[in-house]
Amino acid sequence: MRCANEKGFTIVEVAVTLLVTSVFVAGIIRLQTSVSQLSIQQVQHRIASDIAYNNLRKYVNENPPTWFACEVVGGVAKPKTLIDKTAAIEGLAAPVLQKVVATAPYLCGGGTSGIGMPIRVESTVTYGPDRRKVTHVSYAAF
Repeated sequence: MRCANEKGFTIVEVAVTLLVTSVFVAGIIRLQTSVSQLSIQQVQHRIASDIAYNNLRKYVNENPPTWFACEVVGGVAKPKTLIDKTAAIEGLAAPVLQKVVATAPYLCGGGTSGIGMPIRVESTVTYGPDRRKVTHVSYAAF
């Protein structure tokens, strides 16, 4: 109990204030850590997406697909692996696997339309110990 002439805080008031402040500061630190981790993951996803898209564009462009020869085995068009490599990429957590696969989903030949076979090209980049994956897919008809 305080006397009328005493000034200042009691030890209990100081302890409660320190506890509330430390809980508040700990929450802010956890929030900042989470935001930083999400930012890093977003940057890595963008890098992987750019790589996958660039690998896809190497094959799906305006040029005829001299890189693909349709081959049917057992009634199914055989897929062709165009890129399959593991390499260190700056900004991405290792291991980084780049894979580009081309297939002819409707078999070989262009039918009567005069348009060539559609070729499905799938570019995938898998990265990090938790094997995050980014995939871009496009079709090319010739």
